[in-house]
Amino acid sequence: MLIKESVLEFILGVSREIYPREFSCQLRGEGEIIEEAIILPKTIYGEGFATTFMNMQPIDKSIIGSAHSHPTRDYRPSSQDLRFFSSFGVVHLIIKHPHKSIQDVAAYNRLGERIPVELSP
Repeated sequence: MLIKESVLEFILGVSREIYPREFSCQLRGEGEIIEEAIILPKTIYGEGFATTFMNMQPIDKSIIGSAHSHPTRDYRPSSQDLRFFSSFGVVHLIIKHPHKSIQDVAAYNRLGERIPVELSP
């Protein structure tokens, strides 16, 4: 999976800005490239959680997954993350603290299996 550098920088920047609260967004892309981060209305960013109201998601087949931050140095998915992954999208990013680079990002498929993620040229 590839992610555009501008999209990664946006996600990392917002994750740092709202730390220690968790950030959450949807990912828009085509094929194997994540091209945009979409923030849904009414998303709640809390300490240890982020709540996204999926009924606020636009009807858009180019939305391919999600991204959210963890306020810890661990990007392993929780059981709640795994349930969400299995219900929506094909790629899910978890960004661990300190939210500074691609090394702080892990990508997962619908089954919660780790998949490679790199910057798009």
